[in-house]
Amino acid sequence: MVAFTSVGLGLWPKKVVVGAGSVKALGDEVKGLGAKERIIIITDDTLKDLPIVTDAVDMLKNEGFTVTVFGGITPNPTEEQVENAVEQMRADKPEAIIVIGGGSPIDAAKAANVVYTHGGVVGEYRVEIGGIAKITPKVLPLIAVPTTAGTGSEVTMIGVVTDTEQLIKYGVLSPFVVPDVAILDPELTVSLPSSTTAFTGIDALTHAIESYVSKADFELADGVSIQAIKMISKHLRTAVNDGKNMEARAAMIEASMMAGFAFNVNGLGLCHQIAHTMSAHCDVPHGMANAIVLPHVMRFNMPAALQKYADVAEAMGADIRGLALEAAAEKSIELVEKLSADLNIPKYFDDVLDDVKTVKDKIPVMAEQAIGDNAGMNNPIKTTREECIQVFLKTFK
Repeated sequence: MVAFTSVGLGLWPKKVVVGAGSVKALGDEVKGLGAKERIIIITDDTLKDLPIVTDAVDMLKNEGFTVTVFGGITPNPTEEQVENAVEQMRADKPEAIIVIGGGSPIDAAKAANVVYTHGGVVGEYRVEIGGIAKITPKVLPLIAVPTTAGTGSEVTMIGVVTDTEQLIKYGVLSPFVVPDVAILDPELTVSLPSSTTAFTGIDALTHAIESYVSKADFELADGVSIQAIKMISKHLRTAVNDGKNMEARAAMIEASMMAGFAFNVNGLGLCHQIAHTMSAHCDVPHGMANAIVLPHVMRFNMPAALQKYADVAEAMGADIRGLALEAAAEKSIELVEKLSADLNIPKYFDDVLDDVKTVKDKIPVMAEQAIGDNAGMNNPIKTTREECIQVFLKTFK
């Protein structure tokens, strides 16, 4: 088990604990944040009754804490679920929050923390309407324990929430929502189904690629992105096909964290804009949506980032020596498509939607929403509505 700390620049937790069995440090980390009596654990409906959570509850109770579990979070967490978590917190008055789960519970916990400590409703803190200026340091201490290797939410400064009335996803964004402590225990990912491992792994790859080709181009984040791409390309297939392989699981949870840090700095792009919109309208798993959209966005962005995509191809294992720059860049798309195919991820949205025609008819509206999503503000090409429509259409047969 390895622990490292930072001075806290709003782009990284104060402490990250990494290694098999590191979840056993949970009690000490809670105490280190000043909590003495009451803890709330936020998780999802599946995990709340499994040993991943129940063992943590028992461990904390043995340390003398009163523990409440809120398990009402689903994939693509909604405003209602965040507000329900806040209501539970108002009843229990916790001194700290522990969130155990994938990106959805972690995102929801960040948003709930803001609403509980600042008042109002979650929609008031949307980044698009200036919510970042309303968030202050008075949030509760938060420990994130990821059980998937994909979102990197345990180290990022955004929580993504779905507005089910307007059918949009938005971010609650602030340096103050970065978890105080992230505990990355690869043993907690061993029980993940292979499909979830695949979707979340491609989500991490998307974070790394989009942050690397971002027009922000901060070299520290670029270096982290490239290393994450290398690690995911090397280990994701093994993690999917041999879930008990601890080397692969450890590499993936670290690569996911690294990609999260990278997009904290460099931002994301058009792939996330479209994937967010598809998830909001159709409740498609976020990682699956990214996997379907990513090759098409890469091809759209290619003219503005040939060298960057050539670097991605090399990081994914391509021998690009002697290739023209454009041919080298094209290799990155081929390798992304091959990785998704090897993982049995659907190639088109037609393969996962019940009513394809209705969704395709909504593409002009969804494209308008997508280009308004701040997730893509650093895309290599500033995208028009018509261009976004064309990319959307390519994700269907």
